[in-house]
Amino acid sequence: MQLFRNVIVVVLVTVGLALGVAGTALADREHRVRSGESLARIARRYRIRVSNLRAANRLGASGRIRPGQVLVIPDRGVIFVRPGQTLSHLARENDTSVAALARENNLRAGRPLRVGQRLWLPGHSATVADATPRDWGPPPEPGVVRLRTHTEEATVLLRDEGGRIPRPSLEALARLMHRGDEDEGPDAAAVTTPEPRLALLLGAISDHFGGRQVHVVSGFREVRGFTRETSRHVEGRAVDIRVTGVSKRALWDFCRSLSGTGCGLYPRSSFVHVDVRDREAQWVDWSGPGRPHRYGNLRGPFRRRRPRRGVGRSVTRPDLVPAEAIVDEPARFLSSWELPSETPR
Repeated sequence: MQLFRNVIVVVLVTVGLALGVAGTALADREHRVRSGESLARIARRYRIRVSNLRAANRLGASGRIRPGQVLVIPDRGVIFVRPGQTLSHLARENDTSVAALARENNLRAGRPLRVGQRLWLPGHSATVADATPRDWGPPPEPGVVRLRTHTEEATVLLRDEGGRIPRPSLEALARLMHRGDEDEGPDAAAVTTPEPRLALLLGAISDHFGGRQVHVVSGFREVRGFTRETSRHVEGRAVDIRVTGVSKRALWDFCRSLSGTGCGLYPRSSFVHVDVRDREAQWVDWSGPGRPHRYGNLRGPFRRRRPRRGVGRSVTRPDLVPAEAIVDEPARFLSSWELPSETPR
């Protein structure tokens, strides 16, 4: 009987620890003040602003603390409104836009802020949400991907039952990737064929998320601006995508479970970068659209240049995107890849 009780205690403690670990990932942390510590020192340790630390704990202007006092450490993506601040002040101070800040916090234009009000910076709330795995259901037809760009859409068989890629499907994907970027005109001079493994990657993503539509935000790119010659977008090995009804975090996490892929999470943009490569890679980029890279982790951008790490990666689905892809011809299509000229409703 005593042994049975001990087993129950061990199980309960284990479950409690597991729940505690999961819970702290989404909750504010705590810090017990030690002798000689100041608010500035504690803020530097957690890489947050002193003003946010003071506001999170409702401390006065003096910020006086005592040893043994327990402070709440706010998430790095949380800010607090100071006297006299407006959305414009906060947006400039945190390198974002007024529209993005208002949208992230469901604020109406012209509505005044109150001192001490807690706000999320764009992209930060999305990094802690939807991290729990879920079953997205089976796809209506495995290997068939519903693709959409800014102006058109098509349903294409990217992988048949034998795991092969039909040649016409690869050509259809090439056309869509050239039309995916708003800066790419439909009359691109040379339509480059994408890396076949990229078709397998998109097929795996579509199947995993139950056949939901994949929106190609950006496919092929020319060398200009922040796009260098070494970019996988130039080589036809990368796409920026979003999946209807799927969070960026869930899409990024699935990409990270595949072998030979690169997975980039952009909390302040509308897409996830996915590519095929020899060795796995992952990153979090807090830059906004058209801005220089600003790497960090799920908590926020790094304040100093440091290695892009901090989020572990475990390849649990090594067979979905094999090292070699077989291109077969001819192929069948569910719908013609001569795409509509008008934007679908």
